[in-house]
Amino acid sequence: MQTFSIFGIIGITASSLLALSTYTAGSASAKPQPESRATTQACLGDFNTMLTCPAGAELDGTECRAVSKHWAKSTRQGPALFLRDPAERDSARVRVSFATNYKDHKKTGRTFRFDAEGRLESFSDLAADANHGIDVVCRPDGRVERVAYFNRGKVVGLSRTWNERDGALELAYQYDGQGQGRRVEVSAQLARRPDELCRPARCDVAAKPDLSGIPAGTAK
Repeated sequence: MQTFSIFGIIGITASSLLALSTYTAGSASAKPQPESRATTQACLGDFNTMLTCPAGAELDGTECRAVSKHWAKSTRQGPALFLRDPAERDSARVRVSFATNYKDHKKTGRTFRFDAEGRLESFSDLAADANHGIDVVCRPDGRVERVAYFNRGKVVGLSRTWNERDGALELAYQYDGQGQGRRVEVSAQLARRPDELCRPARCDVAAKPDLSGIPAGTAK
């Protein structure tokens, strides 16, 4: 199996990439830019470190794959990065589409998605390709838009959405174990917009799933 890492060749890290892109954007305009607390793909850390493959797997491009002598490409096993433009070699232009983790060729862990500017767009816990745990949608400025929970692909528990205008809670739905929902009123604590979810210090694709929102007795 051929191993090849563009990050090793051009010496790029997520933090240096975003530093370069931020510098370029700032130089292009003399107007002061509004403060943004959005998390960027820099939260992935050094790409070469992030793409550390588990035992029995090796790096193939930007994916860890199980070692195999089969003529076909082997299965994904471990962390993987998917780029918006895999052919891009300019460190200031490389953008991650999403970062994830695989077990036996199925997404298992936490998947982080980034927009075209490199800002965190959403993240989801998954098990064998199915949503299982927390699912968070982020606005470009780092505020939360929606928080929901899934149990093996079905939305369960409390799902909340906050409006963009003033950040107030817009909708709250309670879902049963079968994915059937009804609109509900929630406490002031639950109505608070948890922006910290969209501002993680580290985006860890191997993080344990957050199952706290799955109703007791329904988790599989």
